Amino acid sequence: MNGVTVFRGKSEGFTLIEVVIASMILAIVITGIAFFFMHIIEMSDQMDDQARAIQICREGIEDLRSEDVQALADGWQSPSTVIEGFTRSIWIDTPYSIYPAAKHVRCRVTWSGIEGADSLSLSTIL
Repeated sequence: MNGVTVFRGKSEGFTLIEVVIASMILAIVITGIAFFFMHIIEMSDQMDDQARAIQICREGIEDLRSEDVQALADGWQSPSTVIEGFTRSIWIDTPYSIYPAAKHVRCRVTWSGIEGADSLSLSTIL
């Protein structure tokens, strides 16, 4: 023997394969979390658009409350109003012949959102 001692004890640290596998698992988890948050942001934007559309519909109906609705002709009221990328259209008709003073008012708002064209309608009797 020439005095060389070989130490075959427990090795310290990670092998390259362990590091690569851990990195891949971490990448998959982070990618899943990122997609989740991107979906939440898209849903939030869609809900914001719907809330704004409801507000625009309500404003249109409230504007009609201050007018003499009975004097307005039945059908689509023109022109349609464009507000911040939202298009509001109002339809008026007389649904009950026994109540000619009652008018059915329908407000429809259309817009182009994240998922393409979208619309929302509200209606009431004035």
